Amino acid sequence: MRPCAARLFIAAASLLIFLVSACSDPVRERFERAEKALLEKKMDAALADYRSIPTDFPQSRYAPTALLRQGDLFGSYYRNAEAAVEVYGSLLFNYPGSSEAPLAQKRRAEIRLLHFFDYASAVGDLERLRTQYPGFEQMDSVMLLLAKAYGGLPDPARQAKVLSELTEQYPDSPRVMEARWMNAYVLLAQAQYAEADREFRKILSLVSNRKEATRARWGIAQAMEGTGDLEAALVQYEGIQEDGEDPEFIAQKVERLKNRLKTR
Repeated sequence: MRPCAARLFIAAASLLIFLVSACSDPVRERFERAEKALLEKKMDAALADYRSIPTDFPQSRYAPTALLRQGDLFGSYYRNAEAAVEVYGSLLFNYPGSSEAPLAQKRRAEIRLLHFFDYASAVGDLERLRTQYPGFEQMDSVMLLLAKAYGGLPDPARQAKVLSELTEQYPDSPRVMEARWMNAYVLLAQAQYAEADREFRKILSLVSNRKEATRARWGIAQAMEGTGDLEAALVQYEGIQEDGEDPEFIAQKVERLKNRLKTR
């Protein structure tokens, strides 16, 4: 056989072997069947196939994805938070180096934080995620969750640090504004009035709609009142009296401040 013909024969044979192998891959076929069932809203059938893959083919490249799908189904469709946490944990234990692992870690933390209110466990998950998967593409979301978890412990110093890191490291993130609001209210609650005033003013310079501007000015007024600058606080309250969600409450606040100023 001529060399050129031999090479063509080998290439054709390799392609045939690849096609036969691809068409006879039982794991891929089962995974694709599960994906199809999921798209068709046949959740029980999808779950059954997803569950079988890591059990029957634990070494398959489809196993970690199948576990992630299981956890998502348990958490969102079946509303079984305990099962979701268990499945995500299995993925993290058995496939820590998989591309699905950081997402499983995040979703387990979300459930622990928002469903079980287990702030310490959520912090543990999220801090490990930051350490083990620093390149995770959803890190801005992770940091916002972490700030909320620290707020529940409570650990205001760590919470403020994470919020600051989020705004500095991900300035273009859609979650930055939520982080700014959270940080401003945390400072206000801690009676750090000057810092809260600064943060609310920064927010006021960034917002574009009237409702958010009113909310920021309310925060400024509260911070000023906290520092004892009642005249400046009064100006802010009067400025939003007609724009606030509860004009009567603001009117009462204005009246009380005026009375306090008279008694000075």
